[in-house]
Amino acid sequence: MRISRWVSSLFHRRAPTRPEVSASTPRPGPTPAGDTFTPAGPMRVSVGRATGYSALERQKLDRAMVKLGEVLSSREFKDAVLGHTFAGKPGFASDERPPAEIYAVIRAAKERYTSSADGEVDVNLELRSLSWFHRGVVGYTSEGSDTITTNRRHFAGFDEAELAGHLGHEWLHTLGFEHDFKATARRPFSVPYALGDLIEALAARPQLTPL
Repeated sequence: MRISRWVSSLFHRRAPTRPEVSASTPRPGPTPAGDTFTPAGPMRVSVGRATGYSALERQKLDRAMVKLGEVLSSREFKDAVLGHTFAGKPGFASDERPPAEIYAVIRAAKERYTSSADGEVDVNLELRSLSWFHRGVVGYTSEGSDTITTNRRHFAGFDEAELAGHLGHEWLHTLGFEHDFKATARRPFSVPYALGDLIEALAARPQLTPL
């Protein structure tokens, strides 16, 4: 992911109009692996609501969502998640579970605002022009909302692969995965950051291997 896209990542998840939950505030954990749903075949991607997009912006969004689904359903993504290491051990920063369990949570796709795991990426999306003060914010999702917001300033400069990486990062938050709020040394190895970058890199490839 281009570093310039995330230069203000200190504010990445801070909503301009919603209070940020303190890092010390307990958060619900991601859905346990084995939640009633056994995935089979490619992951589906469903946009329930998309507000603030022009016709051309919606076309770009749709192309990015197709790429997101292809990446999440690929052998390359699965192998990279299962093989991820942090500090010389299998796993990710900010999450103590093994990669296989993290991958199972992703495949189950139980967002915090949905009633059950269904193996489907279910998102509501909003495109907004944020204030000058929040010009560095790429986008955010907050605990009490079912909507992922993207800053139009950054959307305009993204290609479809970068947009897929951004939306993948935010969607992983809706599964309960978190990262350090401040730009710590370990934050790039958290599930949302590491896999957001992975989604972008794989989405830029001309071809992926389906599961």
